Amino acid sequence: MLLSFEDISKATGNFSASNIIGQGGFGIVYKVTLKNGSIVAVKRAKKDNFERGTPVEFRNEIQTLSKIEHLNLVRFYGYIEHGEDRMILVEYVANGTLREHLDGKCGSGLEIGERLDIMIDVAHVITYLHTYTDLPIIHRDIKSSNILITDKLRAKVADFGFARISVEDPGATHISTQVKGTAGSDVYSFGVLLVEMVTGRLPIEINKAPNEKLTTKWALQRLKGGEVVLVMDPKLRRNPTALMVVEKVLKLAR
Repeated sequence: MLLSFEDISKATGNFSASNIIGQGGFGIVYKVTLKNGSIVAVKRAKKDNFERGTPVEFRNEIQTLSKIEHLNLVRFYGYIEHGEDRMILVEYVANGTLREHLDGKCGSGLEIGERLDIMIDVAHVITYLHTYTDLPIIHRDIKSSNILITDKLRAKVADFGFARISVEDPGATHISTQVKGTAGSDVYSFGVLLVEMVTGRLPIEINKAPNEKLTTKWALQRLKGGEVVLVMDPKLRRNPTALMVVEKVLKLAR
């Protein structure tokens, strides 16, 4: 996909706020409609991050993204460096984030079977990154707001802004090769995600009672006490199958 900085600037109306579809640690994400009618997402790095090593992080992200391809990963199309500007072009996924679906802000609510499909999709991605890439890759930011949902209610894992190749290149600088996190940190995050998906709650609920603030701790205590029904997302239909699934997912998360 050969696009220039001018192409992107024109397609976003000179990076108009009306085309912003998200923001993250890396920068602002824009929806871009190209001349041929196709749509991509463009991640534009924050300029105020440059002094703190964003060029290094940018090249790390490019190095990582260029090596990977998976059905359940947001596809990487290319990058642009233009003066101080650094941009990454990725697949546009139109149906919101998993967190938005769990909050009821997007879609009509995910049934337990649909949630299971999404869990399995994310598990496949983590397995692929840790096991099947040339060098194991640690995502380091597996969370519901980084999981995009397709029109068919399947998952696309996004935001490799802080991923790191987990084997150091002896010729590179210390900063660019520093591995922050281990494969275990992704697995732990996945466990938290499982609890989030069956309870519908955020990992930390600051407005809940003290014993319910830490969702994972609260949910696993209820599991231990045989009170699975008390932690089940109120949006989910109650039936024996759904209860069985929630219990099995909580045991897996534990």
